Amino acid sequence: MTVMIVLAAAGLLASLTTATLGVGGQLLVMPLLSLFFPARLVIAATLPMFFMNAVVTFWLYRRTFKTARVFWVLPGLILGVMAGTGIVSRLSGGLLRVVIGSVALFFLLFTMFRGFLLRKNMSFPLWVGVPLSLAAGIVSSLSNIGGTLLSPYLLSESASPAYFVGGMSFLYLVMTTLKMLTFSIAHLLHWNDIGIALPSVLTIIAGARVGQYLHKKIRVIYFRWVVLSVVGISSVILLISR
Repeated sequence: MTVMIVLAAAGLLASLTTATLGVGGQLLVMPLLSLFFPARLVIAATLPMFFMNAVVTFWLYRRTFKTARVFWVLPGLILGVMAGTGIVSRLSGGLLRVVIGSVALFFLLFTMFRGFLLRKNMSFPLWVGVPLSLAAGIVSSLSNIGGTLLSPYLLSESASPAYFVGGMSFLYLVMTTLKMLTFSIAHLLHWNDIGIALPSVLTIIAGARVGQYLHKKIRVIYFRWVVLSVVGISSVILLISR
């Protein structure tokens, strides 16, 4: 029951953040949960929740994911998730905790740097998506964080915010679906993990709806800095409290 309540709250935070910013759901939730639960349990138990979050968010933005760059990253994502699943099955719980904290802290800095790239109108060629997606797939399997790595690549198309969120939500759906399959094959994910995450469906839908409203109605920069601050604090605590 405690795990269900925690996952429901995590689903609300993750979907609210993802629907508002296009990124940040996993980045916010994973280090927070890893402070209180074993890292391997967090990775496995949150995967079905993130899958449901991806389904809901993609449905809301299903008309705005038409982007050529999305399809360039699919082969790399498939290979990266397969390789990352093999790695995570061999790492100890303590090392996974360090990985989650380190990855979250890295992506905190990366997300801030992404804003610099956007302001400078820097662009990446299409082929960069192949190695970038390979790295994203591996990192995502190790920590359920990784999609943020692809955000500057999609932003290179200079698409509207809605199309960016649509493209990112599609990639999250692809990654979580792949991980559901590979984690099941590697016996890292079991059917009872999926059942535990089911109550979070309602909070995910609620968070996604509120996030979609916020995305249209407010200046999301304030919400963005709150999210980044929480990520930074929880990541540092995760690293120094081993």
